[in-house]
Amino acid sequence: MTDASRVRTDRCADETRGRNRTRVYAIASAVLLLLAAAMWTPVLASPADVPIARPAFYTPLVLLLAFVAGELFPLRFEVRSEVLLVSLSELPLVLGVLLLPPWMVGAAYGLAAVIAFAARRGRLRSAVMNLALIAAESGSAVMLVHLLARPVGSGGLLAVAQPRLFAVAVGAIAGALVSAVAVGLIRRVIGSTHPIRTLVARSMLTAVLVVGLTLAGFTVWTAIPRGPVLCLAVVAIFALLYRNYFAFLQQHAGLAGLYEFGASVARAGVDIATWQNLVQQVGDQIGARIAALYLTDRPTGAAVLAADADGPVDIAMPPAGDPLLDQALRDGFAIAQRDRTSDPAVAEALTARGATDVIIVALKSADRDRGFVEIRDSRSRWSRLDAGDLTLLRTLSGHLATALDNHRLVSRLQREAYHDPVTGLANRSGLEVRGEELAKAGGFGGVLLLDLGVLGDVTSALGHDHGEQLLVTMGERLTEAVGPEAFVGRVDADRFAVLFGPLTEDEARRFADAVLAIAGRAIVVDGVEVEPNVVGGIAFNEHPEAVPITRNVLLQQAQLALVSARAKGERLAIYRPAIGEVYQRRFQLVNQFRHAVDTGRVTVYYQPKLTLAERELIGVEALVRWMHPEYGFVAPTELIDAIENTSAIDVLFRHVLDQSLAQIADWSARGLHISVAVNLSVRNLLAPDLARIVVDALATYRVPAELLTLEVTESSVMDQPERALPALRELHALGIRLSVDDFGTGYSSLAYLRRLPIDEIKIDKSFVQGMVTDLGDLAIVRAIIDLGHSLGLRVVAEGVEEEAGRDALRSMKCDAMQGFLLARPLPIDRFESWLTSRTVPQNPGRQGEPALLRMRA
Repeated sequence: MTDASRVRTDRCADETRGRNRTRVYAIASAVLLLLAAAMWTPVLASPADVPIARPAFYTPLVLLLAFVAGELFPLRFEVRSEVLLVSLSELPLVLGVLLLPPWMVGAAYGLAAVIAFAARRGRLRSAVMNLALIAAESGSAVMLVHLLARPVGSGGLLAVAQPRLFAVAVGAIAGALVSAVAVGLIRRVIGSTHPIRTLVARSMLTAVLVVGLTLAGFTVWTAIPRGPVLCLAVVAIFALLYRNYFAFLQQHAGLAGLYEFGASVARAGVDIATWQNLVQQVGDQIGARIAALYLTDRPTGAAVLAADADGPVDIAMPPAGDPLLDQALRDGFAIAQRDRTSDPAVAEALTARGATDVIIVALKSADRDRGFVEIRDSRSRWSRLDAGDLTLLRTLSGHLATALDNHRLVSRLQREAYHDPVTGLANRSGLEVRGEELAKAGGFGGVLLLDLGVLGDVTSALGHDHGEQLLVTMGERLTEAVGPEAFVGRVDADRFAVLFGPLTEDEARRFADAVLAIAGRAIVVDGVEVEPNVVGGIAFNEHPEAVPITRNVLLQQAQLALVSARAKGERLAIYRPAIGEVYQRRFQLVNQFRHAVDTGRVTVYYQPKLTLAERELIGVEALVRWMHPEYGFVAPTELIDAIENTSAIDVLFRHVLDQSLAQIADWSARGLHISVAVNLSVRNLLAPDLARIVVDALATYRVPAELLTLEVTESSVMDQPERALPALRELHALGIRLSVDDFGTGYSSLAYLRRLPIDEIKIDKSFVQGMVTDLGDLAIVRAIIDLGHSLGLRVVAEGVEEEAGRDALRSMKCDAMQGFLLARPLPIDRFESWLTSRTVPQNPGRQGEPALLRMRA
């Protein structure tokens, strides 16, 4: 629901409550007027029962003024944080019943109610209600006086009044009781929860006090020669004390109001209804007829919030060039009064506002103009807006300006939390929120994840600014492509996500193909045409009620589909459970690898290498094997792919190195000269402490460096030759033999190859196994052998499985072979058996020198 909708809803509710209250007031007024008529009828029908001398001509006027003062200016007291209003209407009522005919008392009381209504500018329903209450209260009083008073003869004013004191006291208190009960019942009907007995008890307390003091004062006034002087002195002292108390009360109320306003501002949110209430509080705090807030510093345009004593009102923003706003913008404030201005433009501005007095304060914070706060006219007819109101309005405006700054900051932080700073699109958190909203509305079908694949190249070639330009352009292109039916966000460096509605798989494919076609078009960045290599992955929201986007499930699934598409060279892939199982298996392999090493499940197998000419065993290659309790045998390529980019690859290298060196030490102790080759990954090769790790391991197992060979793949060396070369030189200087594995599959630079401190190259098995039937592979093998020999390197052929291949290699003067034809990779116990059965010592008679092994004939 929008803010405007909330305001309309609140206004409708207020209008409904207003209609119900009017209905209740009308019924209550009718009942009270009927009750008053029933009580006044017998009193007015009988002769006047106050046989006094003719009152002074001004007595009714004084009584009228006393009634008006009692209605308009009740005494205010605070008792235990509660406000107690004490009306003095009982005072003139008591004196009027004592001194004047009943009809004159009732007429004066009713006329005073009309005058008070006009002065307060209240609603007609309230005036009728008050008039009915007054009629019932005064009727109750005069009726009881009429029933209880005894006829008396002449004898002076005091002699006439004294017998009536009791009846007047009872009547006045009874009238106050009728009024209090009626008010309590009416409040209960319209929804108030304030206890009726509390209201009645307070009314009775004040009524008894006022009636008692009035009767006591009347007695003193009439019975003591200097009674009037004494009574006036007491009244003067009481007035002086109450004036000081009321000044303190006003100061306290002002501070409390400021505190409450500050607290309300601090609690205010972005809801427009809350700010509408704050505007009304400004008017209430100052006592202005209308308060208005003009918000001019808004992205969506200026807005006006205004309120009077009864709630929100609609007023228009003053036109451009308004002299009061211009003055407030220039000086920080503007104050104007119709009868004190000689500027016709200001007078015209006051007339357009329908106001006599206007005060405007500019809202400024952080050197920015936020808007204006304006108040119009005082609610009291006998007061004007003045400099004191300007000071208070400035204080209140300061609170509002601070609140606007805080909300602007909060809004900016919220936007930053849910939006990407480069493209302005939703980020991952923003997509989750939007996904929840769509799912709750039943309009969330799934996620299309797009990967550009060129951001790194653009950033490296042209710089980060141009990379950001590429992202902004792509974001705008995708937003335009998907239209209003989908939602675009950026979730990673060069990955965008599109949330789409409920679609079938065929519809989703067509939608994704259309988006990919648009996203894949060339983008011109700084005059350079960039072809995005866009790949997509789709995941469907199969259970909308679960709102899976909140747990990143769909984004994760779409990412797995995207990775699968990229790996297979496809443009688009849809997530299937099988894809998730592959990556879940890889994740489990990584997490369980360390434990498998510690528990001995990761073992080392050995595959022999044999010279082709002398049939001499020159060493073995250490190959890792893992028998997983759930997945069974884990292929070495799958294991390396899973852990190569994690720290687990370091654990694997150290484990194989330790196992190999321990085995070399065991063979050397038995007089066997067998070297072992251990594979290095890219991460191992580029580790800064590689040489130290190898040296420490050789020292631990007391193995000569020449018995250890470290194998690196051609691609790992050539990807970063300048970083790999120093590491290889350091290892070679230690006496360790170095071998390049899978030679021929990469793109070696002969210049770099010549500089590498290597001892051996191994021809990849794909060429070796194909050379028997493919002349091209045969030519490649021959070229590699010749190249290796020209560089002074030993050449080893991998994957030899047929005798024909072995013979061809021997004819091409290849140095050594490795493959199933000779032996499969074997665990140590079976390899020991193979050594015993297939080899014989070459120099068994040389004392203290390790024996070389040769294959049996």
